[in-house]
This record gives sequence, structure tokens and C-alpha cells, in this order.
Amino acid sequence: GNNGKITLYRGKGCEQCDHTGYIGRIGVFEVLVMSDEIGKLVLAHKPSSDIEKQAVDEGMSTLIQDGFLKVVDGITTVDEVMRVIHE
Repeated sequence: GNNGKITLYRGKGCEQCDHTGYIGRIGVFEVLVMSDEIGKLVLAHKPSSDIEKQAVDEGMSTLIQDGFLKVVDGITTVDEVMRVIHE
């Protein structure tokens, strides 16, 4: 194995990608499933932070978590995830 070590990659760049290190696109997702509990929070006009906490408690991955899972899988880089999340 890899002794529990994670390899992170950085985009190098070439003519084909216009020296960005990236070519093609992959989505980063956050999907909120409307459970009964979340529905109650929405109907009670609770703050989005309360709704997000409930969703995460129910197993939702946030946008940044999904991005970093793709970083760990070598699909993208930390730089690209941070750029997309701050757009």
C-alpha cells in the first residue's frame, strides 16, 4: 500500500490546455435531499446554516467535501477546487 499517504497533484500545463494544467470539465456537487426534518426547518424559515447542519447530519456532502474527495482521487487539484468554490 501507500502507508496511508495521499498524493496530491498540481496542474503543470501544456499547449493543449493553454498552460492551465486543466482540460475538460468535471462537476463538483452538493445535493440537498428534502427530508421531512429539512422540510420542517424550511417551513419554519430557519437559517440556511441550520438547514445545512441538518443535511450534513443526514449524510450530505458539502460542495467543498465533494471537491476534496475528487482531489484525493487524483481527478482535480486543491487549487482548482478552491478557485471554483470561491467563484
